[in-house]
Amino acid sequence: MSLHKSIQEIMTPEQVIELLKKGNERFVNDDMRNVKTHHLLEATKEEQYPLAAILACMDSRVPVERVFDKTIGELFSFRSPGNVVNKDIIGGMEYAAKVTGTKLFVAMGHTGCGAVNAAIKGTKLGNLTQSLDKIKPAIEKTSGFDPKSVKNIKYVNAVIYNNTLHSIETIRKESAILREMEEKGEIKIVAAMYDIATGKVTFH
Repeated sequence: MSLHKSIQEIMTPEQVIELLKKGNERFVNDDMRNVKTHHLLEATKEEQYPLAAILACMDSRVPVERVFDKTIGELFSFRSPGNVVNKDIIGGMEYAAKVTGTKLFVAMGHTGCGAVNAAIKGTKLGNLTQSLDKIKPAIEKTSGFDPKSVKNIKYVNAVIYNNTLHSIETIRKESAILREMEEKGEIKIVAAMYDIATGKVTFH
């Protein structure tokens, strides 16, 4: 059954987080819902009311809908190298919040992020360079580690986490719409980390 507006309206952002946690638990335990999707195509062909919007890395090992055991019409999914933010993504989030009533916005990093590793190394690669440059503030913010190299997994994971926080800061800074809605308690913007080895998502 597709998500109805009446259900979406009564859900709080905190309740949406709990739904995502339960879905991720099913994913981790290999006990996912057996959802028939054909009827969902009919139910959502004219409208949609997703509960959450997830900004994740483009990494093929991070299948957003599966990670949370969600299907057609339940999530907005934004993808970019290293889950970095641009104006197109922010515009999409504003649409999700204002037009479709989405309550929760998640910036989700993941262990073993190739984009973060590349940014730490100072990699230059065509148009990707612009995305990697957006990870630099997280690198600069991450201190207390020796060595500061991709060989230090704890350091890399700290940069990955700080990068999700930087994405959230950017969203709040560049979107008055989302910032004001969050201040009113209408939506929530949170960080999360996905472990590619276990499938576990941890919310922060």
